[in-house]
Amino acid sequence: MTELTDRYLFAATRSLPAAQREELSRDLAERIADTIDARVDSGASTPETAEHDALVELGHPAVLAASYSDRPLMLIGPRYFLVWKRLLIFLESFVPATVAAATALGLVLSGGGWEIVGTVVTTGLTVAVHLAFWVTLVFALIERYDTGAVGSADKLLGWTPDQLPQLPEVRRPHRRSDLIASLVWLAIAAGLLVWQQFGVLWIGGERSAVPLLAPELWSFWLPYLFVLIALEAAFAVWIYRSDWNWANALVNVALSAAFAIPVIWLFVEGMLLSPEFLAAIDPYLDADAERVLSVLFIGGVAAICAWDSIDGIIKAVRGGGRGTLDFPGNRSPRRAEG
Repeated sequence: MTELTDRYLFAATRSLPAAQREELSRDLAERIADTIDARVDSGASTPETAEHDALVELGHPAVLAASYSDRPLMLIGPRYFLVWKRLLIFLESFVPATVAAATALGLVLSGGGWEIVGTVVTTGLTVAVHLAFWVTLVFALIERYDTGAVGSADKLLGWTPDQLPQLPEVRRPHRRSDLIASLVWLAIAAGLLVWQQFGVLWIGGERSAVPLLAPELWSFWLPYLFVLIALEAAFAVWIYRSDWNWANALVNVALSAAFAIPVIWLFVEGMLLSPEFLAAIDPYLDADAERVLSVLFIGGVAAICAWDSIDGIIKAVRGGGRGTLDFPGNRSPRRAEG
């Protein structure tokens, strides 16, 4: 088994739960070996090109994995699913944000106030929904009426074995970058908690000594947040050393809840922001703007913490992060250590 086959197995199994990964890897490895032998014996390929030709014959690893794992790509149909998915993700990544930004600019230039926040959010969501609907409809029509002239998914994607991802040869390369990013953001968060105490408003071109958060929070809740930041930093180091599992995922959920619940509660009770800050911005906000900003703040905190929790659970389900997958031929040091 060569590195090219290893890369194919890695690409085919990396999105599967750990329980299915080993069996599928073994079956695929046997099928690839049989296909290589058959091509050499029949003279269809030379020994030097047989492996590459066999992988081309098997097709895109994601399509093959779907057929093996009882997860058919049937939203559009296996023929066009990956093309539809790639195009939709590409368009959704920038079109709604671009339209929302253009809308915001137009409203600001026309003299709009805080009410533009709700309009911009609604516009972005509407564009995202319409984009998903119409792209899906177009592919559904292609799926229904195409007679074969368009070609297979491999042809549409332009897939070849040369596009297979590289094997994770170095242990924890992604976890090191994750650790650095986590520690940097936690340090920034701690710095902002201190910096906000000295004023976040500029009046007449000069910063005013109006804190963002209520000074009374220094009696308990702000030190609590500093302790939570320290625990998050320690947890990030622990994840770097041990990788994701169910126990770590549950700890991650607990840490997220320990941040979200108090912050949202303090905000709802009117104890999070300082009275001086609220008094300074009150003339610029009407009731609707305050309501919209409150919903955005609560929803944003809840969404960020929920996403962080779900991300940890997904990594635990997959048996860890990238670079720690157990599949035949994986040369990662972690497998060797087992």
